[in-house]
Amino acid sequence: MFAGPQKQVLRAGDRVRAHFQNRYGAKSSATDVGTLLQFTTSEVEIHFDDGAVQCVSKTWIVERLAAWDLDLAPGDIVYAHYASGKGRTANTDLGIVVAVLDGGRVRIRFQDQIIQTIPMGWVEQVMRLEPGDRVNAFFKVNDGRGAKSVKTDMGSVLAVAKEDVYIVFDDNVEQNVPKTWVCHRARPWSLQIEVGCVADVHFEVGDDGRRSTNTDIGIILSEPMDGRVQVQFQDTIQQTVPLGWIVRLREWEVGDRVQAHFKTGGGEKSTDTDVATVMHSSLLEVELYFDDGIQQHVSKAWVSERIRDWHAEVSELAPGDVVISHFKRPGNHCRSVQTDRGIVVNLLPRGEVSVTFQDEITQVVPKGWIQAVATRWTGQRDEFAKDKAEIVPFESNKQRLSRTMHVPTNGLTECVICMDAKPNGVIVHGETCHQSTCFTCAKRLQRAGDTCPICREVIDQVCKLHGD
Repeated sequence: MFAGPQKQVLRAGDRVRAHFQNRYGAKSSATDVGTLLQFTTSEVEIHFDDGAVQCVSKTWIVERLAAWDLDLAPGDIVYAHYASGKGRTANTDLGIVVAVLDGGRVRIRFQDQIIQTIPMGWVEQVMRLEPGDRVNAFFKVNDGRGAKSVKTDMGSVLAVAKEDVYIVFDDNVEQNVPKTWVCHRARPWSLQIEVGCVADVHFEVGDDGRRSTNTDIGIILSEPMDGRVQVQFQDTIQQTVPLGWIVRLREWEVGDRVQAHFKTGGGEKSTDTDVATVMHSSLLEVELYFDDGIQQHVSKAWVSERIRDWHAEVSELAPGDVVISHFKRPGNHCRSVQTDRGIVVNLLPRGEVSVTFQDEITQVVPKGWIQAVATRWTGQRDEFAKDKAEIVPFESNKQRLSRTMHVPTNGLTECVICMDAKPNGVIVHGETCHQSTCFTCAKRLQRAGDTCPICREVIDQVCKLHGD
């Protein structure tokens, strides 16, 4: 009687060893190997490897040799055993699933165009092709008849039909060939690409547009269409290439530390790279804050590698959090080597955060400069503001009107640094000015040699709004 080591549950397709009915219809003394087809309450139908199909008692199963759990669908390419003579072959052959039948059977068309109905458990491997897959396949020779080649070649899948697959081979020859001509899938397509993402991509070379042996960094410019995608490379050349030519995605986002090329004095791409922090990105460009204090917009393809995944190391920030952060050194505003403790005052657009350090100097720094959160105070500032609002004395209509008239034209009602006082400080830089901080915070920024928190221009003068 079959019990199994852990009382395994049998299913159609499993390979088992079982007793069979002898010539007298009785239980045999020996056992044989077969494949389960279907069950009833007390019996199981088994297709034995010698070709015999019998319904026997479930208790005649001695052991399960191999579990079968493949998912089959019409059009799948499979490696399956087949019936030859009276029994199951020892080796497998390539075929296409024509239909999945009831009773644990499947209909297969093999390479020689012979169709057989076999136990689904005879299928050992499934290859369900998708656009973008890299495959090794036979191709049609140029003999006027489209005969099958003797050797195989590498290519990328562009489209898949029920019986055929459309492949662009690496020599840039495109052909529609039978699925059974695909003998191996070298790399399944598994990348989730989006417009604007950066990737390592092969490109067209030579007069015939064949696939390059090496890759280059490119920006994805379009959604996939007909198994292809448009890419812009580092040299700004755009090409439409097969999905399968994309090798890997270069994943980085705002806050990450990256190694990147930079613009030289003439605006050209540098030969070497430097370390920077990602501030903001658009379709083609990324805003970087290099450690030497230079801030530039460069092509996304100029980012060569990510050296720190900021979001994996530092959780999301909130005002009031105590953080350990690098800071801007006076003068050139380059990134400090050491870190200091500070309090997050405000989260600003374009990957920046306002931090008040222990010496009471407030700076706007890239959020990627924050190494860790020492203490999380999320929600405490909101509660403080609520408690403070409850003890504000009654104001007359005239007082409220007077206070409302001093709200700056940019719509801010509180200082972007301390988020408490009114923004009555005016920061003057050249012929322009910004009113976004209180007078006290504005003076602190000026003393520390920091720039305007809105436009990062050098502060020439700070004055207090008249009437405040």
